Amino acid sequence: MEFDLVVAGGGPAGAATALAAASKGLSVLVLEKAGKGRDKFCGGGVTVLARKHLAELGAKEVEEAFDLWCEGHVLVLPGERVLVDAVRGLSYAMVRRRVFDAKLLEIAEAAGARVVEGARVEQVGVGPDGVSVVDSKGGRYTGRYLVVATGAGDKLPERVGFPSWRASDLGHCWGAEAPYDSESQVAAWRSSYGFTPIFLMFGFVTYGYFWVFPKKGHMNVGMGTTLTESMKLRAKHSEAYRAGLELARKLRVLDRVEPFKVEKSALIPGRPRGWSKDRPRGTTWSAEKRALLVGDAAGFVHPLTGEGLSGALGSGRLAAEAVKQALDAGDPSRLAAYEEAWWREFGRDMFEYGLRLARLLYSSPTVQRLGLLALMADEKAVKLLSRLLYRADARCSEELYNYVVKRLPLLLLKAPLAGEKRSYSEL
Repeated sequence: MEFDLVVAGGGPAGAATALAAASKGLSVLVLEKAGKGRDKFCGGGVTVLARKHLAELGAKEVEEAFDLWCEGHVLVLPGERVLVDAVRGLSYAMVRRRVFDAKLLEIAEAAGARVVEGARVEQVGVGPDGVSVVDSKGGRYTGRYLVVATGAGDKLPERVGFPSWRASDLGHCWGAEAPYDSESQVAAWRSSYGFTPIFLMFGFVTYGYFWVFPKKGHMNVGMGTTLTESMKLRAKHSEAYRAGLELARKLRVLDRVEPFKVEKSALIPGRPRGWSKDRPRGTTWSAEKRALLVGDAAGFVHPLTGEGLSGALGSGRLAAEAVKQALDAGDPSRLAAYEEAWWREFGRDMFEYGLRLARLLYSSPTVQRLGLLALMADEKAVKLLSRLLYRADARCSEELYNYVVKRLPLLLLKAPLAGEKRSYSEL
């Protein structure tokens, strides 16, 4: 069968691409190697920017998958210093990924996309008028264009002809999402902080953090760092993770830690040293291959925070727009508009300013500790950091970076004054 667009992968990036393309009247095929309800390990926080992209996609029904809302965050800095903040009007929607991903793919299907489950793309051929695809079930399809949305750990982008990842380009996270009396735990948090927070805990790894995110009837606990550092940790993975759990128990973030044995892990785009022109894979489009990369396959994860849903959803919409332009013009070179669009909409903030912030904060344990204390002691800096964590808009990294660079000597002088606990919460 022939389609205007074949999408490899049915996660958020692939589903967003399919939904946007089908809504524009394109015939769309999604080949999903697992199926609806397959899981991916991550924190599962849907930021302000991600929700904006969902609205642009016309995917309001996906809100049915929102478990609960977190209005702010608690950061535990090295030395057990505690920074609390919540900005009025901003929040995180918490989801279980298997539920959220399935719902988004169902919405794309309802818009007209055809979804084939249990179908991994095994072969891709390129001809003068389109691409031919063979899946693991023996299905053969042709499409005018291909979008690859298979995540960071899949080799399909390389087989299509895109540059491969190096270990230094990737991140690694591990942890558990376990049944838990989250209602009682959240009630205790609200009593302590006046709102429902997410928890980010620093000092266990050089590049990254330990997290605790509440879900309805579950708790998501994990740790993430670069793949390079993860490989160096080796057997110390468990040791660092247990240290995070014990600190969470000590600070009464978790009343029980026994349920959280490591059961899942995932690769994500990580520290981008040497990325060409600040593009994670050097390029995210090819007129010759008639293909685009979206989401984690393209590297669209924020270098400082590790948040990737906003990049997945935003890139899916922009990819569909570029494919539509190429189809209307009968010209594959129009795919170039995709890279220009994502750089303008969110890429510059992620990979110019976000990358600079990551290099500032994560270069060594000493720099991380001093940098976090410097931010903690300055209310304006904390508010800008909070806006970045919420992903309040696509300029948050730039705003925080410019503020920090212009005031760095003063911020460093204020670092010893941070104290043991600071709260700037507006709630």
